Amino acid sequence: MALTNDNVILRKATGTFAKQIVFRQRFGKTVMCNRPCKYPPKTPTQIANQERFKRANDFAKAAVKDPEKKAYYQSIKKPGQTAFNAAFQDAYHKPEVEVIVEEKVVIKTTGKHRIVKVQVGTGHAVLNNKQWEFPLIEKPFTVKVYDIAGNICTIEIQV
Repeated sequence: MALTNDNVILRKATGTFAKQIVFRQRFGKTVMCNRPCKYPPKTPTQIANQERFKRANDFAKAAVKDPEKKAYYQSIKKPGQTAFNAAFQDAYHKPEVEVIVEEKVVIKTTGKHRIVKVQVGTGHAVLNNKQWEFPLIEKPFTVKVYDIAGNICTIEIQV
């Protein structure tokens, strides 16, 4: 990128020259740069990631406006991080869940995600000492974990 300040010929020049160089005005200076290229169409994965990013951003904006949610995210934020960043990170990533099936179904979260409800099969698990519990049912069944940001983590239990 080349800059010109007081060149008589290029002063206030804008537009494309010879389909190779573009002249632009930036902060009162004439800037010469390469012609921008067209990007290929976005893939379905890129579109899904953009939508996920937008949803996380919208959630974080709403969370910092709500005093209760803002206080929660202030309490779990890392050093040098804002409540907005913590809320965004919470909404962008799904909860990490560990399911233990023994005499009852025990669901634990490994991250700092705040879980709202846990659905096991057709019933709902109960919160007991920072873990969700549900009586053992016949396999296979599905565990759905819902967090405060609206993320849903689905786990299929087979054996």
